[in-house]
Amino acid sequence: MSFKRFAWLILGSLLAMSAAVVALVSVNLIGGTLASWLGFPPGGTGRLAWDLAWAIAGGTAAIATATYCAPAAPRRHALVCFAALSIAAVYAVAQLGGDFPSWFCAGLLLSLPLQGWLGMKWALKLKSPTIPPARPRYPRQDNA
Repeated sequence: MSFKRFAWLILGSLLAMSAAVVALVSVNLIGGTLASWLGFPPGGTGRLAWDLAWAIAGGTAAIATATYCAPAAPRRHALVCFAALSIAAVYAVAQLGGDFPSWFCAGLLLSLPLQGWLGMKWALKLKSPTIPPARPRYPRQDNA
């Protein structure tokens, strides 16, 4: 592989991960804005459930964005994004776990595999060609 190709792959991977961070932050901001528009109070069980749902949606969107924008090896990008989200979630629960109910912390950690799977599958489905192949995949027998 040439240096130019390698540099473009590295730059593309960094841009894909940056887009994943933007997707995560954007989805969470949308969830917070919608909560205030819908009149949710700043605290309470209802608001925490709402925020947990949007955190799960944000993680799914981040993994899907990293997978879809990857210049090569989209599954590896999904795995790296999943690992980063897992580290962030474990750190958040370890540092702030006492401030939140146990169901919120458990939901945040137990939803990580679902976020990874849904995000990767969604992006790979969007990336896959929807046009059927021009010729059949099975070999034809000639009539000779």
